[in-house]
Amino acid sequence: MAENSSSYEIVVGLEVHAQLLTQSKLFCGDSTEFGNAPNTQVSPVSLAHPGTLPVMNKEAIAFAVKMGLACDCEIERYNYFARKNYFYPDLPKGYQVSQHTTPICKGG
Repeated sequence: MAENSSSYEIVVGLEVHAQLLTQSKLFCGDSTEFGNAPNTQVSPVSLAHPGTLPVMNKEAIAFAVKMGLACDCEIERYNYFARKNYFYPDLPKGYQVSQHTTPICKGG
């Protein structure tokens, strides 16, 4: 068994989630204030009503770039977002927004 182990390489990847201390949500201007009554910090954009389009939070982009620079990442000049469709009961929009192919930061 030991002679076969040299043909494999261990690769470990991390997916890190962080709650940013921004004044609004990532893709709309809804408040992020903790402790407010349920369903008071939503809008047609966050509910994905037809005809609404998300707008990226510039403060969140700045945080991502700062973190990328601190981790010696390459900062992408252009970023693209995609919708990943899911059919989960706790995801009424039916999709998540993803940067799978073009993240803000690469490497590092």
